[in-house]
Amino acid sequence: MKAACLFTAALFATAAVHAADGDPDPGFAFGGIATRAVTTPLYQLYEPGAALGDDGSIVTAGVAGVSAYSTATRFAVARFLPDGGVDTTFGSVGVSEIDFSNGAADYPAYARSVARLDGGQWLVAGRVGPSFDVGLARLLPNGQLDGAYGNQGRAQVDVGGQDILLDLQVDAQQRAWLLVDSNSDVLMRFTAQGQLDASFGVGGKLVLPNDLVPLGFTRDAQDRILLGGIQFGTTRYRMAVRRLRADGSTDTSFGNQGLSLLEPDLRANAQQLRVLADGRILVVGNSHHATNWQGSSQGRLTVARLLPDGQLDTGYGASGFRVVDFGGDERGIAYPDTRIALGADGKLTLARAVIEPVVAIRLARLLPSGQPDATFAPEGKRTVLQNGYNGLTLSNVLLSPQRLLIAGTYNQGNQRVFYATAWRDGDRIFRDGLD
Repeated sequence: MKAACLFTAALFATAAVHAADGDPDPGFAFGGIATRAVTTPLYQLYEPGAALGDDGSIVTAGVAGVSAYSTATRFAVARFLPDGGVDTTFGSVGVSEIDFSNGAADYPAYARSVARLDGGQWLVAGRVGPSFDVGLARLLPNGQLDGAYGNQGRAQVDVGGQDILLDLQVDAQQRAWLLVDSNSDVLMRFTAQGQLDASFGVGGKLVLPNDLVPLGFTRDAQDRILLGGIQFGTTRYRMAVRRLRADGSTDTSFGNQGLSLLEPDLRANAQQLRVLADGRILVVGNSHHATNWQGSSQGRLTVARLLPDGQLDTGYGASGFRVVDFGGDERGIAYPDTRIALGADGKLTLARAVIEPVVAIRLARLLPSGQPDATFAPEGKRTVLQNGYNGLTLSNVLLSPQRLLIAGTYNQGNQRVFYATAWRDGDRIFRDGLD
């Protein structure tokens, strides 16, 4: 399999040697799309994950079939160089495949998230095994398994049901935090050596309160845990944010006895959280106003901001909320499906892959006030990669010096293609400051 640089007229007709800021970056994949293909599996259970290396390289984690359209699958991790070239020194010609089967037939493994570690290493996590446990693997800078981690480079945990990994984060101590949807929602913590951290929760697992369905989490400067998700009601579904102390107990000083409920519309959810330097909290998800159930991934990009005590910050956007409407409720390709990147200047970039009414990537950028950033695009909104790719997914939106990047996968014949593409930001058209 060879790396390819594809040029798409719909997106790159304006790319030129002297491209302006906001145009496709001619210094990345010659102004096109960097790609690397793997054998496609029968199922694509997750949108893949992506992360940025210290040097500006892009790593995307997804899935590869052992053979075309097989149920036997492996974690697949592709790495692109800062200029968009495939890193042929990583794994096998740019792709590392991680096998959890230990020789078992038709053994599935689907990577969901990837996180950068110190020293150029990478942590990859997802669902593994026929009963769908949680799997972790640590890769060396060259894409090979790090045998010093877990059990010969891998760790595997059965949380107690059909486990769905929702979020992966790594802290300053290189410990992995994993939010898992199972019979009970659980936050797990692993040591830097790949073992469940017995000092956290019960044997490394913290069972979460059941008054919200968590979709994402973050931690603040005081090591408090913030959970974002949904609280289901009879007629209204609310954005929900709960704050826990570092020991896992509820922080009753936050919101209403530890819980903040937000109602930007009849039905809403919170998928991503970011804590700002002043302690205020950005809450990002989607919302819609249909009275009947439209599906979890239906809605419009929606942002709220909370004060440090969990109360709605009504000075943000329009009375505390900003709804980014591309023409009505849209259906995402996965759930949760919202990706964000926060610049040091406070500008927030939002991204989402949609399949209805069009197949495309939606991008938006908001000013710190919650108002649309007109320097990014009219009304702060852009649509890219529209109707050109089958099975288009979005891994992440990333900020690097002078560039805004997106990465993901799409289908091409019997192959699953990892892609990355970039736009110029030399004069800070897209943002000021670094992530």
